[in-house]
Amino acid sequence: MNQMLWPVRLADYAYAQSLLIGWQIADHSKDKHWKLFETALDSYLRSQDDKLALEARYHALLESLDQFKTLFALGDGHLATQMIFIRILFDLGEDAAAIAQIESLVQTMTWLLEPLHEDLRIQINRPFLPLLHECDQRPLRGDLGTWIQAAVIEALEIKRAPSSYFQNDLSLLKKLAANPNRGAEMARRERLLRLRLGLPKAVATVTPLPTRRKQIDPNAAVWESLERQAQI
Repeated sequence: MNQMLWPVRLADYAYAQSLLIGWQIADHSKDKHWKLFETALDSYLRSQDDKLALEARYHALLESLDQFKTLFALGDGHLATQMIFIRILFDLGEDAAAIAQIESLVQTMTWLLEPLHEDLRIQINRPFLPLLHECDQRPLRGDLGTWIQAAVIEALEIKRAPSSYFQNDLSLLKKLAANPNRGAEMARRERLLRLRLGLPKAVATVTPLPTRRKQIDPNAAVWESLERQAQI
């Protein structure tokens, strides 16, 4: 029996480290799509191996795409399947198709855009990958449900336009206002859009997660100048 790659590879992803044991010991005996899902996930993870030749990585990516399409055709609607499939579409530059998949996902799983009840704990019994690579090293803050919400909402907000400045729509950004897993870019986007719309600066309810750069705003003076001008 071949050893699966995902338990080893996902150990390098910050968000997955607290989930990995649960995924490994979960009972998948009644999950009829599990074996194909594992194979498809491994194909995708091979495509991310920078030790392989570029051609081999691209072939693995296309192979994983076909395998996830087969899972859908077989009726597999698991959240993990949908998230990885969307990620593959983004990797292939199929942004419009990926956004359409996200919009379909949030329509069928409405909890992704709604405040979660404090007693509700989301659990996912399959390993998964976030929609964007930027979330791979984002550790869980709070419960898994809010982490997934942040990952899904941010992917939709980032990919639907180069900048939130052109959207004139704060609705998605507001949904992240109290989410402890919100990335620093979302805070910057909200601040810029509020400035664009002539709205007051939002009161920070959470500290955005730091990115690779130090969590210092090098443009603080510029922001303050722009906001003063907007108030004139």
